[in-house]
Amino acid sequence: MRFYRFLILFASISATAVLFPAEERAMDTATFAAPPRAVFPETWFHLIGGNVSREGLTADIDAVAAAGLAGIQLFHGAGGVWPGVTPQIQTLSPSWDGMLEHVADEAKRAGLRFTMQNCPGWAMSGGPWITPDRAMRHLVWSRVDVGAESVEALRLPVPQPSKEEWRDYRDVAVLAFPTPEGDTGGNVAPVAIRSNRPDLPWAKLWAGSEEVPDLRIEPAGVDPVWVEVEFAGPLVLRSAGFPGIERFAMRRNFDPSARIQVRALVESAEGAPTWRTVADREVPRGNWQDRPPQENAWVLALDEQPARVYRFVFHNRKPLALLYLRLSTAARLQDWAGQAGFVLRSLDRSGPPRQSPAAWVRGADVLDLSEHLRPDGTLDWRPREGRWTVVRYGHVNTGVTNTPAPPEATGWECDKLSPLGAEQHFAGYIGRVSAPGGPVDGGRLQGMLIDSWECYTQTWTPAMEAEFATRREYALRRWLPALAGWVIDDPLTTERFLRDWRATISDLLVANYFGRLAELARERGLRLFFEAATGDVTPGDLLEYYQAADVPMCEFWRPNDPHWGGLEAKPFSLAVSAGHIYGKPVIAAEAFTNILLDYSEHPFQFKASADRAFAAGVNHLVLHTYTHNPRLDLVPGTSFGSRIGSPFIRGQTWWQHMPAFTTYLARCQAMLQQGVPVADVLWYVGDDLDQEPRADTPYPSGYKFDLCNQDALLRRISVDEAGRLTTPEGVSWRLLWLPQDSARRLTVPTLQRLRGMLEAGAVVLAERPQQRVDLSGGPAADAAFDQLVSALWGNVPSPSGEALLGRGRLRWGVSLETMLGEIDCGPDVAGVRATEWTHRRVDGENIYFVAADRATPLRANVRFRATGRPELWDAVTGQIHPVPVFARVGGVTSVPLDLPAAGSVFVRFRAETAPVAWQQVERDGTVLLDGMDATRTEAGVPFPVQGLQPGAEEQPWIPQPWPDLTVTPAGLGGKLVAWRDGNYTMRGRGWEPISERVEVRAAQVLNAGWKLQFPSGWDAPSELNLADGVQPWSAHANPAIAAFSGTAVYSTNFTVSSLAGNERAWLDLGRVSEIAEVELNGQILPLAWTAPHQLDVSAALRAGENRLKVHVTNTWFNRLAYEAGLPATQRRTWSINGPVADAPRRLAGLTGPVRLVFGRILAAPTAP
Repeated sequence: MRFYRFLILFASISATAVLFPAEERAMDTATFAAPPRAVFPETWFHLIGGNVSREGLTADIDAVAAAGLAGIQLFHGAGGVWPGVTPQIQTLSPSWDGMLEHVADEAKRAGLRFTMQNCPGWAMSGGPWITPDRAMRHLVWSRVDVGAESVEALRLPVPQPSKEEWRDYRDVAVLAFPTPEGDTGGNVAPVAIRSNRPDLPWAKLWAGSEEVPDLRIEPAGVDPVWVEVEFAGPLVLRSAGFPGIERFAMRRNFDPSARIQVRALVESAEGAPTWRTVADREVPRGNWQDRPPQENAWVLALDEQPARVYRFVFHNRKPLALLYLRLSTAARLQDWAGQAGFVLRSLDRSGPPRQSPAAWVRGADVLDLSEHLRPDGTLDWRPREGRWTVVRYGHVNTGVTNTPAPPEATGWECDKLSPLGAEQHFAGYIGRVSAPGGPVDGGRLQGMLIDSWECYTQTWTPAMEAEFATRREYALRRWLPALAGWVIDDPLTTERFLRDWRATISDLLVANYFGRLAELARERGLRLFFEAATGDVTPGDLLEYYQAADVPMCEFWRPNDPHWGGLEAKPFSLAVSAGHIYGKPVIAAEAFTNILLDYSEHPFQFKASADRAFAAGVNHLVLHTYTHNPRLDLVPGTSFGSRIGSPFIRGQTWWQHMPAFTTYLARCQAMLQQGVPVADVLWYVGDDLDQEPRADTPYPSGYKFDLCNQDALLRRISVDEAGRLTTPEGVSWRLLWLPQDSARRLTVPTLQRLRGMLEAGAVVLAERPQQRVDLSGGPAADAAFDQLVSALWGNVPSPSGEALLGRGRLRWGVSLETMLGEIDCGPDVAGVRATEWTHRRVDGENIYFVAADRATPLRANVRFRATGRPELWDAVTGQIHPVPVFARVGGVTSVPLDLPAAGSVFVRFRAETAPVAWQQVERDGTVLLDGMDATRTEAGVPFPVQGLQPGAEEQPWIPQPWPDLTVTPAGLGGKLVAWRDGNYTMRGRGWEPISERVEVRAAQVLNAGWKLQFPSGWDAPSELNLADGVQPWSAHANPAIAAFSGTAVYSTNFTVSSLAGNERAWLDLGRVSEIAEVELNGQILPLAWTAPHQLDVSAALRAGENRLKVHVTNTWFNRLAYEAGLPATQRRTWSINGPVADAPRRLAGLTGPVRLVFGRILAAPTAP
C-alpha cells in the first residue's frame, strides 16, 4: 500500500488487450480497482530441447494463471538434457503434437490466451519443411578481367561461397564493362608502416596470413592513434575497407563514436611535403548482425590524390578492433554494402569523394552477355579493344536457419521476398498444427508471433528483376554492378539507384513476407504480433511492415542491453509510432529480457524499466520469460538455459506474490489503452530508408512525437478543419516536422503530398530538399521535383523563411522549439525530464502518466497542458486521491508531485470547468506546497529524446524521508494529513486563509522482542531470537542462515494507545530485501513490494497490545551461490548458469528500522 506524500507515485507497466477503444468512456473507479482479465500482461513460454512433461506443463499453466497473467506465447528452443527428464521429446513428432494439444487444452481450461511463435526457435521463420529454392537468397558474383589480346577460353567461376548442394546456385546475368581506371580486382600492401603506437601489430593487417590480428585501438586522448602506410612509389588510393561495424566497434554497434580521417602526403619539388585530407567520415551506426557469416566491409571512399604515403587517423571515443584494412586503387561507392542493403547501417550523406569519372563505370557501356554463357561456364565473347571486366551474377541459399531450434526442427529460413516462401513456411508449422484435425485446431490457438529479425539480410528472390521493373519503372540489370560496389555514372546517381533497390526489398518484405503471413494467419482466426525488423537489423521502411500486425511489438532489456546501446539498440519509438499512425490501439513490448540473469531478480527491480516503456507509449507487456520446468521436485528451474531472460517461473521464491505485480500492471495497461495518444509533432523520417533517428537527436522537452513514414503520409494522414494532421482513428498532431536529415532527399510523391497538406491547412517545418532520392520516373520526375521545390521553398534558396500556401504554413531555418512557440503550442508537460511521461485523451478528459527516475526522486510542480480537477490514480493500490493543492493559469494546471525513486502515478483531469483548490500550504510560516511555484522542477540533465540511458540499471535502495503532508484516498475523504507539529495555513486565490494548529505524537520505534522463523528443510533453525532488534538474516554468522532463500517471518508484540478520530498511523518497515507481507493482529495488509515499504495500519491497529508479523521474501541468489560451493549430492536446488560460489551475497531480510509513524487529518476542507 502507498499513501500520497503529496504525492507519492508508483510504477506502471504496459497494457494488453483492447479494453477501451478510442472514443469510449473513461474508466470508472471500480474497473481500475479490479481490472478485467483481458488487460493483464502475458508471458513468453519456452520449451527447451526435449525437456517436456505433461505434469510439468499443467503445473506451469496453473502457475501462469495463478500469477495473474492473461496468456502464453509458446516457443520451442534448443537445449541439452536436463537431469531426470526422460524420455526426451522429439520436436514435431506425434508425441510433440500431443504435448502441444495438451498445452492448448490446459490454456483454455485456465482461461489463458494461447499464441505461438511462428517457427521453432525464435529466429525467424523457417524449419525443415523449407526447400533450398524457397529459402532466403543472396546475390553473389565472380569477376574475370579480359583484354582484346586474350586467346584463351574465358571461364567464369560459379560465384557461390561454398560448394554444398544446398547452396542451390542459380544464374542471374553476365555483364561486361570497360575496366575502370585503377581497378585491378585486388588490394595493395604497403612496403613500410609507421605509427605513434608502434606496439600495435600493424604489420599483420597486410601479412597475407589467415591469422586475425588482435589490434585494439583504445579511445583517443589528446593525440589520436595513427598509422602511416608507405608504398614503393606514388599511387592513388581510392577506397579502404574496414571490418563490419559489429566487430570494428566491438559490439558498440549503435553508437561507435568514432571518426576516421585519411591524409595523403603531397610531395612538391618547390617545398616541404604537406598533408592533404582525402577522407574524413564518421563510422556509421550498424547492428548486431553486421558480422560473420554475412559480414560486409565498411568501405571508405577517398578523394583522388597521388601519394607514396597515406596516414589513417582514428578519432574514437570508444574502443575499435581493426581486424583488417584493405587498401585499393579501385573506386568504390562509400559504404556500398550498407547502401546496397547487404547490411543495415546509417547512411552517410556527407557528400561524394572527388574522383575522376575514369575510375567509374559508364552505365551506357554495360553490356548484357547473359546469352553468351555456355553450360560449362565459358563465355563465347571477346572484347574488340581495351581491357574489360566480366561479372557473373547468381543467387544462392544464404544458409541461414531458424535458431536456436532443436536439431530435428531446424531448417532453412524461408524466402522473405516471395509469397511462395511465406506460404511454404506457414503450411509447414502454424498452418499444420492449426488445421482441422491438428493439435491446436478449433480456435484453441489464438495468436501468432513473429519475433525480432535475427536472420541477417536477403538480397535476391527469383522474381526480383520483374518486381523491380514493376515497382520502380525501369530495368534492374544494367545496374547490377552497383550492387557489388562499382560506381555507375557518378556516386549520386548510384546512390539514387541503391535507394530504389532498398525500397524494392522493403516493398517485397512488407507484401510477401509480413503481409502474406498475416493473410494466412487471419484465415485461421489468429491475432498477429510483430517484433522489430526493417530499420532494426535489416534495411527497409522503419514502420510499414507493422501495418500488417494486430499488435506491434518492441523489446527492452534489463539491466542493460547486450550491445552497449541503451535504447539506441532497442528503441520504443518505432513500434509505438507505428501503432499510432496505423491505428493499432495495443502496442506491446517483450519485457525485461535479461543479459545478466543471476536469480537476484524481483518485481521491484523491473518497475522502473516498465515505467520507461510506459512513458514511451507501450501499453502491453509480454514477460520474458517463463521457461517450462518438466519436473515438480526441482527448484527454482531455469530460464532458457543461459543467462538470457528474467526468470518468471513457478519455482521463484516470490512467485506467490506475482498477483500484486500483475494487477498493478493490468491497472496501468487498462489506463493506457483508453482513448487516443496525445502528441504534438509528427516527425517524418524521410524517403531514404535510413536507420531510425538517433536516440540523442535534439528535441525540445515537454512535447511528444510520433515518427511517420511515406506510406502513412500518402495514405493515412489527412488534415482536418483545424489544420491538425490526423488519422482515421482520431490520433492527431499539431505540425509535421522534416529535420534536415529527413528533408535532404525526397521523392516527387512526398513533395506533392506536402503541397496538398499545406493547401488544406497543415503547418509544416521542413528544410529545403537538396536532391530527388530516387530514379523512378526519369528526367520528367527530375523536372517535377525541381518545380515542386521552387513552388514550396522559392526559386532562390534561403537559410530561413516561410511560405503560406492555401490555409497552411511552411517554415524553414528555425528550430522545432521556436516553431512550436510560433504556433502557440506550449509544452504539454513541464517540470520533468523529457521522457518520463505520456498523455492520452478519452471522453473529453486528459490522463497523464508520470514516472520518476530509477535512482532519483521526483519533486516538482509539474505543469500539464490541461484543465479540470486533477486526481491521482495509484496503480499499486487501486486507490484514487484528489489533489487538494494545485494552480491553474490559462490552459495549464500546475500539480505539486513528490515521487520516490522509481515511483509513478496517473494524473487524471476530470472534466470540470471551474475547479477550485488550495494553491499554497505553509507550516509555521514555511511554505510546504505552492502550486504557483514554477521554479520547483525536477533536477538533472534531461534524457535524450528516445530515453537513452547507457550503463547498468540495477534498482538501488534510496532512503525516503518522511513527508510533511499526504492526502488520504477519496474513500477516506481525500483529506490532507499532517505529519509534524505546527501551525498549518491554507491559501487560495481570492479565498480567506484557513489556519489550524496540529500536534502529532512521536514516532514509535519497534526494536524489541523480535523473533525470526524459517521454514524447515533449508538447514536453518526454526526460530531465532533477535536480541538487538530486526536485522537481515544475510548478515548472520551461520552460513546456512545467511544463505537462506525464500520467505522467513519476523514477529514481535508492541503496545500503543488508541488513535484519535482524526489520527492516522503508518507502519514504516525501513529497508526490506525484497518483499514484505505484513500481518497485524491477524489482518493481512496489502503487499509491500515497492519502496518505500510503508503501510497504513490505522484500521488494523488496536489500543493496547498488538501482534505484528512481517513475512519477508528474498531471491534465490544467496542459496544458489551457497550451493554452488557444495558437492552436487548435497544440493537442493537446480538451475543453469546460476551465481558462482564466491559471488558476494546479497542483502536479504528486514534491515529496518521498523517504526510506527503518526499523523493528523487537517480539519480544513480539501478545497476553499
